Amino acid sequence: MQRLETLPRTRRPVRIRDIADRALVSIGTVSRVMNNHPNVEVDLRMRVLAAAKELGYVHRPRQPDRFRDLEQDPPRPARPVLDHIAFCCRAGVSPFVSAEVNPYFSLVLQGAEAECRQQGLHLSYRIIEDDVTELEHAKELLTRSRAEALLLLNFIDHELVRGLLKTGLPAVLVEHYFPDLALDSVMNDSYQGAFQAVQYLIEYGHRRIAFVDGLNHCTIERRSDAYQRALGKAGITLNPAWVLPGNLLVAGGAQAGEEFLRRKLDCTAVFCANDSTAFGFMQTLVAHGVQVPQDISIVGFDDIEAARYVSPPLTTIRANAPELGRLAVRKLIERVTAPSLPITQTLVHGELIERRSVRALT
Repeated sequence: MQRLETLPRTRRPVRIRDIADRALVSIGTVSRVMNNHPNVEVDLRMRVLAAAKELGYVHRPRQPDRFRDLEQDPPRPARPVLDHIAFCCRAGVSPFVSAEVNPYFSLVLQGAEAECRQQGLHLSYRIIEDDVTELEHAKELLTRSRAEALLLLNFIDHELVRGLLKTGLPAVLVEHYFPDLALDSVMNDSYQGAFQAVQYLIEYGHRRIAFVDGLNHCTIERRSDAYQRALGKAGITLNPAWVLPGNLLVAGGAQAGEEFLRRKLDCTAVFCANDSTAFGFMQTLVAHGVQVPQDISIVGFDDIEAARYVSPPLTTIRANAPELGRLAVRKLIERVTAPSLPITQTLVHGELIERRSVRALT
């Protein structure tokens, strides 16, 4: 009878995912360490190398196909470069906030979710306060989530964002930017949209145009700059009293309306930093007997769903919030796939939506 010899089982080769699991980091971080990428913190690098040593991993740089050993197994199909994205939000713009309070950012999130579903990616939400004092907590949160890349929604704390980048995770910033950080950003073209809005009012014969401002944020600053530039290009001297404070909320718009009446401004039109501001401003003026657009014309920005249902329906600039979310996911995939590409700022152009809140004077 022929004797059958039992051969020892061959041990499965150590994979990058095994190292990532052992070191509690993302696959992307392991890849950057193994390829000696500079954008990895020292402690993360040491943790990855220690995990690789414990598991007996031997890093063999990929050779060109012409040097491939013909006795090796044929190459396996490449696995997806990205599996899991963490969409990091501030509490005020998280998906758990009512759309009535913050409708714009919930639409950005919807776009990101739709793109992730189409790409077969897992998207998880992480609430991180926009304050550098929360950095260590944020890093711990992201480490536990094992996310491989980050979408940062509207964060403005420079040092917090800088610290998140030091984790080595690829990231894209949505609706803000930092010119000194190696960080891709995706934003609406606030300057172009605001300039178009004010120019539209000027073409309709308005020369005394007020502006309800918003928070100290780069997107609102660009809308303010465009407002002033459009007036200047038309030869209109800006009266500082025409600029009213706001906070991008309905309540802030209502307060701006009260201030407009208190100053007894003779403006025939107003451009509001966003639609919610325009709703509150309109509400206050109508309550005091001012008719829109017979007595004053109003233009908003964003084109949230409620803009078509207020009375009168609001003329506004359509900022495609879902498209921002979709583009941010695509940009993140591109960044993970080709990390050496130049850093870019992607601007999404808006569109003027004419409704019935503006009256022509000429």
